[in-house]
Amino acid sequence: MWIRFLLTWGQISASLAAVLCCAAAVAAGQPNILWISCEDISPLLGCYGVPNADTPHLDRLAAEGTLFTHAFSCHGVCAPSRTGIITGLSPISLGANHMRSKVRLPEELRLFPQLLQEAGYYCTNNSKTDYNVEWNPRQVWNENSARAHWKNRPNPDQPFFAVFNLTMTHESKVWPSGWKEVVQALPQARRHSPQLMTVPPIYPDQPAVRGDLARLADLISVMDDSVGRLLSELADAGLAENTIVMFWSDHGNGLPRAKRWTYDSGSRVPLIVRVPESLRDRAGALPPGSRDSRLVSLVDLGPTVLNLAGLPVPTTMQGQPFYGPAAHPGYSRIFGARDRLDERQDMVRTVRNHRYRYVRNLMPWYPALQNVEYGERNETLREIRRLQSENALPEIVRQWLLPRAPEELYDLETDPWETNNLIADSGLAAVAAELREACNQWQRDVRDVHLLPEPLLEEECLDRDRYGLLRGANGIARLERLLQAATGTTPLSVNAAESDPGVLCWQLLRTARLGNPAEHLQEFLRAVEHSSPSVRLFAAAGLARAGHTKPAVAVFRQLLTIQRPALRQGVMREIDEAGGAVYAELAAELEAAADQDEYFSRLLEHARQKK
Repeated sequence: MWIRFLLTWGQISASLAAVLCCAAAVAAGQPNILWISCEDISPLLGCYGVPNADTPHLDRLAAEGTLFTHAFSCHGVCAPSRTGIITGLSPISLGANHMRSKVRLPEELRLFPQLLQEAGYYCTNNSKTDYNVEWNPRQVWNENSARAHWKNRPNPDQPFFAVFNLTMTHESKVWPSGWKEVVQALPQARRHSPQLMTVPPIYPDQPAVRGDLARLADLISVMDDSVGRLLSELADAGLAENTIVMFWSDHGNGLPRAKRWTYDSGSRVPLIVRVPESLRDRAGALPPGSRDSRLVSLVDLGPTVLNLAGLPVPTTMQGQPFYGPAAHPGYSRIFGARDRLDERQDMVRTVRNHRYRYVRNLMPWYPALQNVEYGERNETLREIRRLQSENALPEIVRQWLLPRAPEELYDLETDPWETNNLIADSGLAAVAAELREACNQWQRDVRDVHLLPEPLLEEECLDRDRYGLLRGANGIARLERLLQAATGTTPLSVNAAESDPGVLCWQLLRTARLGNPAEHLQEFLRAVEHSSPSVRLFAAAGLARAGHTKPAVAVFRQLLTIQRPALRQGVMREIDEAGGAVYAELAAELEAAADQDEYFSRLLEHARQKK
C-alpha cells in the first residue's frame, strides 16, 4: 500500500511540477488578455461614425487601438455564434447551428480556454456561456459565474484570460419593460430622442420603430459605461500595459431582419482591439487609432488568443489568428449560415467578399420574417405586422414577409442595406458564379452536416457525435449528393427507393413545397412506409399538402410517440403549417404533449391561434 501511495504521490508531484513549470514559462512575458463582449449590437458606436451615439469609452478604446471595419459573426443569433467563438470551428461542421441544440463534441475537439488553462493561464468567464455544445465548466474555466474576475487569481503574477459578457443590450432590453430596468441610472440628458434617430430603409418610418432605435441607443450608452468601469479596473491595477483588450458583439442588433439573419444587419459586428505598445510588435498590431479593413470572423477570436499567448493553434480549428506571430494575412471571403431558430426551421448559407454578398436560401418557401414567438415581442415587428394587416407596408419592407428567391446577390457599395437582389443581373453573372461555387466549396470543406435535415441528423447521431458524420470514407461523396439534392440541381421528383434517407428527405421537402405533391402521390405513399421516422415525417407533410389528411394524420400520430426532441418539433411544425384540419384531428394528443418541450409548446400555441 505504501508503495502504491508513493507512486501515486510521485505521479501527482510530477504532474504538479509540470503544470507549475508550464505556468512559469507562460508567465514570463506572456500578455494578459481581456475580452469584453456585448449582445445584439451592430457597429452602432461613435467610433464607427454613428452621429448620435454616446459611447465615449469605446471611442477612446478605438483611438488607443484598432477598429475592425469588416468583422462578422458566423450566425445572426447568440448560441451558434458563441459555438463558433468557443470552438474556433464553423457550427455547421459540428451540427450545432440549430438554436439551443447541445451537441456532443468528439474527444479531439476542445474549447480553447482549456488549452490556455493547461498552459498556465487563469481563465474566467463572467458569465454567459450559451455554447450550444455539451461541455464541462471545470475543464474550461477556473471561474465561471457572475463573480468571476481576473482579480481572483491566486497568484498576482499569473497571466489571465478574462471574459466579461455585458447583457444589457440584448434584444429583450429593447422592449419598453426591459429598457426601463436598464436605464434607471442613465441621466435624462443622455437619453436619445426618437425624433432624432435615423430609420434604416428596411423598416417603416413609424414612431414605434423610432422608439426601438432610441431605446437601443440608450442601452448602448449604459453598456459603454460598463466598458469604462472594466477598463478603469485594469488601469487602476497597473495592468493596462500588459493586457490586450478585445471588445466585440456576438452578432447584429436585436431588431427584425437583423438579429437571426445573415445579412450585414445581422452579422456585421463591432470589433476593437487595443494592444499595449510593449506588445505591439509581437502582435503585429497597427498603430493606435488605425482601421483594419481585413475580413475577420468571430470564429477567429479563439485562434487569435492562442497565437497571442504563444500557443499553437490546433489544426482542427477552422478559424485563423488575425494577430500574433502566426497571423493570417486576411480572407478574400467570409461565410455565414442560418438554420433552425427557436421553433422555426430554415436553412441559409452566405458568402461575402469586400463588395458583394451571395445568399443561398435552401428553404425559399419560408419568408425572411417567420413567426418566431420570442422575436414577435419586438415593437418594430409588431408595427410591421400591423401595417401588413392594413396592406400599408412599403414595398421594400414587404419583401421580408414573402417567400424568397433561391439565391440573392447584393452590391454592398451601392446597396448597403441589401434590399435590391441582383442575382438576375446578367452583368453580374460571373460574380454570382464565383460566389456560388465558393459557397459550395465552403460547405464541402467544413463538411456541412446540416445538409441532413435536423430530425434526420438527430436520428443518425443518437449514439455518436455529429462532427465525424461526413468525415468518413464516403463522407464527401454523400455530402455532394446531399448538396445537389438541397440546392435543386436535380429536377423536382420523388424516388421512394432512394438509398440515402437524406437525399430522399430533400426530394420530399422540395417537391411538397415547390412542386405539386399530388402528381407524385404514389411515391409519397410509399415513403410513409420508410424505416426512417424522418422520411415518414416529410412524406406525411407532403400528403397533408396534397389534401390527403387521413394518412398524414396517422403518420403524425405515430411519430408523436417517439421521444426525440427534433423529431417531435418537426412533427408539430408540419402540423402547424398544414392548417386546421390536421390540427383538429390531433388536438387531444397535442394538448397532452404541450408541456414537454418549449419550442413544441410555442408551435402548438401558434396552431391554436390559427384555429
